[in-house]
Amino acid sequence: MSRGVPVLMYHWVHDDLGNALRLYGVTPAAFRSQIGWMKRLGYQAVPLERVLEGGGGRRIALTFDDGYVDNVENALPVLEAAGMQATVFVVTDRAGEVNAWDLHHGDAPRPLLTWERMRALDGRTLRFEPHSRSHPLLPSLSAGAARAEIAGSKKRLEDELGREALAFSYPHGAYDDAIEGMVREAGFRMAVTDRQGLNRPGDDPIRIRRTMITSRDVLPTFLVKLATGRGAMDLLGRSR
Repeated sequence: MSRGVPVLMYHWVHDDLGNALRLYGVTPAAFRSQIGWMKRLGYQAVPLERVLEGGGGRRIALTFDDGYVDNVENALPVLEAAGMQATVFVVTDRAGEVNAWDLHHGDAPRPLLTWERMRALDGRTLRFEPHSRSHPLLPSLSAGAARAEIAGSKKRLEDELGREALAFSYPHGAYDDAIEGMVREAGFRMAVTDRQGLNRPGDDPIRIRRTMITSRDVLPTFLVKLATGRGAMDLLGRSR
């Protein structure tokens, strides 16, 4: 039986982690260390579309949400040196702007990748996929507005990059049965969540599990997430 594949979720990789939202970032030094440990432990980074395949060995998939410029400036060189691939989920109608959906928290804005830069990089170490058009809380929208966010982001990415969009990332990790149905209806083959755990053959590809790597992770907590796809508190809660 497959041991299961963890999918790790990152956001920004920057020395300035911010204040209110610093949990969501990691420093470049921490990222280098984490990729180094994956290599040392024999993990192979596989494309996201392969996480539900069977097979032996230690496999992992790496993802970034939102599409920050620092993903390219600070994370990409580390990934290239390690020979690891990653998927970057981008907010399609905000490319080249900033993370406007987070500004009410008070942290400084973070610049987002332009389509020009994504076109130059797509399909090598990084593959870009949709994370909605504007990063809303999808279940709070009308059905028409939610459908426009999901299907519209797929069309925009396909128009900009000239190839099929395969996977969707639910903004804020928020979805319900209706939102799932719209993702399937739009033609996505996969969607990633913030539900923790490992991914195995036979799992629903529209509910891919991920665990977020945060600024609080030290080596022991990172290694737990690598092995189990779960944070320590999640594991403790399930053991009661």
